[in-house]
Amino acid sequence: MRPALSPTSLVAAAAAALIALPLALPSAATAADRGRTYEVATWGSDRSGGSAQHPLRTISRCAELVGPGDSCLIHRGTYREQITPPAGREDAPITFAAYGDGTVTVDGTETLSGWKDAGDGLVAVRTGLPLDASENALFLDGERAMEGRWPNSGTDPLNPTWAVAEKTSTDQHIDDPDLPAGDFTGATVHLWAGSNPWSQQTGTVTSTTAGALDFKGGNYRCDPLCMGDKAFRNYYLVGARAALDQPGEWYYDKAGGTLYLVPPKGGMNGHTVTAKHRAWGVDLSHSSYVTVRGLDLWGTSLRTGNDSTGVLVEDLNARYVSEYSTLPMPADDELAIEPGEGHIVVARILDSGIQLLGTGNTLRDSEIGYSAGTGVLVRGSGNTVTNTYIHDVGWMGSYTPGIEINGSDHTVTHNTVRRTGRGSIDVSWQLNGVPFHNNTIAYNDLSEAMRTSRDGSPFYVCCNLDATGTSVDHNVVHDHDGQVGYYIDNSSGNFLLHHNVAYNTGTRGTFFNGHSGVSLGNRDHNSSYGQGITGASVRLSGATDATGTYVSNIVGMTKTEISGPGDPGPVVRSNLLPPTEPGYTDIRNGELWLRGDSPAVDAGETVDGVTTGVRGAGPDQGAYEYGDAIWSAGCNLDGCVSRVRNDGWTAAAAASDGTDASAAVDGVQTTQWKTAAVQTPGQSLTVDLGAPKTVGRLVLDAGLDATGHPSGFTVSTSGDGKKWGAPVAEVSGRSFAQEAVFPPATVRYLRITLTAPGDTEWGVNEIRLYADGPDATTTLQAEQATDVRGVTRGDAATGLLRSGDRIGFRKVQFGAGADRLTVRVAAPGRGATGVLQVRLDSPKGRIVGVLPVRATGGADTWQEQSAKLLHTVTGAHDVYVVAAGGAKTAAVDWLTFRK
Repeated sequence: MRPALSPTSLVAAAAAALIALPLALPSAATAADRGRTYEVATWGSDRSGGSAQHPLRTISRCAELVGPGDSCLIHRGTYREQITPPAGREDAPITFAAYGDGTVTVDGTETLSGWKDAGDGLVAVRTGLPLDASENALFLDGERAMEGRWPNSGTDPLNPTWAVAEKTSTDQHIDDPDLPAGDFTGATVHLWAGSNPWSQQTGTVTSTTAGALDFKGGNYRCDPLCMGDKAFRNYYLVGARAALDQPGEWYYDKAGGTLYLVPPKGGMNGHTVTAKHRAWGVDLSHSSYVTVRGLDLWGTSLRTGNDSTGVLVEDLNARYVSEYSTLPMPADDELAIEPGEGHIVVARILDSGIQLLGTGNTLRDSEIGYSAGTGVLVRGSGNTVTNTYIHDVGWMGSYTPGIEINGSDHTVTHNTVRRTGRGSIDVSWQLNGVPFHNNTIAYNDLSEAMRTSRDGSPFYVCCNLDATGTSVDHNVVHDHDGQVGYYIDNSSGNFLLHHNVAYNTGTRGTFFNGHSGVSLGNRDHNSSYGQGITGASVRLSGATDATGTYVSNIVGMTKTEISGPGDPGPVVRSNLLPPTEPGYTDIRNGELWLRGDSPAVDAGETVDGVTTGVRGAGPDQGAYEYGDAIWSAGCNLDGCVSRVRNDGWTAAAAASDGTDASAAVDGVQTTQWKTAAVQTPGQSLTVDLGAPKTVGRLVLDAGLDATGHPSGFTVSTSGDGKKWGAPVAEVSGRSFAQEAVFPPATVRYLRITLTAPGDTEWGVNEIRLYADGPDATTTLQAEQATDVRGVTRGDAATGLLRSGDRIGFRKVQFGAGADRLTVRVAAPGRGATGVLQVRLDSPKGRIVGVLPVRATGGADTWQEQSAKLLHTVTGAHDVYVVAAGGAKTAAVDWLTFRK
């Protein structure tokens, strides 16, 4: 949420907003083209004229009044309505913008009241919910409420609790002695089952008996996506009154127009319930040349249309954009290829998420969180998604990714995509068709993907695509539970991959899968592969013809693997592979740039259009050119950087277990610690961070293990490893990566304790920690600064800072303290060029460090320079690096704080 401004700031904020609006217009626009500015406020009236003194009450009324060149300035408040703007013109767009006096929320829900006792511990209210029954959503006191389900699950939809069917189950029948008595007829059964379930599916329960049920649905594809005597037999039930048994669960009887709810303990007094009423809070499907700036969305979404052009959406903060409980087969007219049963995998892609359809539209500088399906759909041609943070999406487990790209000439850059049910970025040919031309997919950070699937990757494309002119470069994929980092599946061709990074991606870094077909013109150059890849850094298999496929200048910790190619085969050369050590800077934390003694320096071959900006005697192998600025991937908004640095953590199991637990914290996701005995309540694992760190989220990752994750655990913290307070988090559910979220605290020790029994050993592949902001001991990349003034920044560094210029980072976590600063700078001139001041909490805040900068020999000659801080800095602070005392002080690549 954006903080409200103080009253003394309102005039300045309004003036700034008014001044900013005409800047979107051409300089030659006349005063008439700039149009009229209307104001909207919750205290206004739609019968007024929309002036500052007499604002309108609703945004939709403003949408009725505006024409080309006009603007709607919207004051703080919640607006429960749908906005359907008209079209502007290219030379006179229409603008809808937050006024600047606090958060403006377009809310897709309506409040429900008049709850009455309904017996059986339930309350009910008569209401007509307008959406399809499968798309309803309920919020209790501002939090997503769970539709009644069995078995019960926690609040995190990406950490579900699954029931497991018996092996005697068949295609449309489930045997499970744990299934409770009750009538589940008509409920939705959600299936994640089969020998290799690369997608989930749903069906409808047709009958239930004690310990068994029959259902109809799914796609009947056996094998690998069906119930039976398979490796995966997971399911749950949702949408039945019989499942209501814990506070907050709900069930909607559409035929009777009645909503049932298990009330919170103590009853409904003091609690607020809202239900979703509008799928599209901002509907631009028939609009062009419209700017939407600074709005929040809650329980609703935004879309453009197939004919939209010139739409700009920026500074959008969207929460709970899409909700649904079924995965229907896509309609035939939604498919770009012939209909088939297997296409159920693309269910809901086209009716979920923020949707950027049409031509020449842009989404930037935004945060999109919490969607049952897609985070952002990009479809059409020439659209842009940049500097956007997308997280907690795709929990229904079809091919709905963080970003779905359909069409050609799109630009998808500098985005952070985290915590997705399946892929982070996906291209599905069922919807896209074969042409995928001239797309740029670059500088994206993709992590914590594949939460509800195993066969896939953060970057996944399928199938038979022609990617002529498309470049996938300077991306980082890491820390996910699939099998591959970059997956070019089923005969797709002409993909150019270069300068990408992958670590902790499972079996492979990049996989070109010919799948008994061709793999034509696929290339991977100058990529770096780290630890947590057990098979091949790059694999090509099953290609009958690999003409034009070419792998060079890669650096990996595992071999390349070429199996089954036809004639001709691929070109594979000039790569640095085992047994040669790569010479990475910090493998454990994914810093795969080269040390000066790396054998990859100057060892690469020249590749036209790829090996640019060469330093030294020749191109380097790998993704980072030694001596150049270090590029980074991802966005520069709050939340984009939050991983806590692992600088040598240790772990110990409970004394009763006695096993070596070091694999749980070694930074390698493909190594695993397991208990000596099956899971029992009280088993514990204690992690020593070596020094106090500020943490607020713990991930317990079981990798690809289908059995090792616990059914429940608590997390406790300690400063000394001896005194432990009450648990700060309690987690249920059995997903492969389980999370505990708790109030941020500075601690040195964490203890994970099991709370439920299990029939297998407890397995942990890796423990990861996150904070509300970057760890001060990490490498803080200058181009990811959240505040910049007076200086440009590129993909790898800032320009030269002059006196008064600055970069800033929000919520930097210092933990127990740091007393030394190191900055990688480039400074032209001779001798001293100025100083870099470190200030806390504001650009004019307290100075805690001063780094006198010495000339490095040029504006692109980089050198690490360090200084002792004036005193030890602890806690969490906004940090500003301010140039002083020099006309051209230095360019900044990165900085870090250490003890």
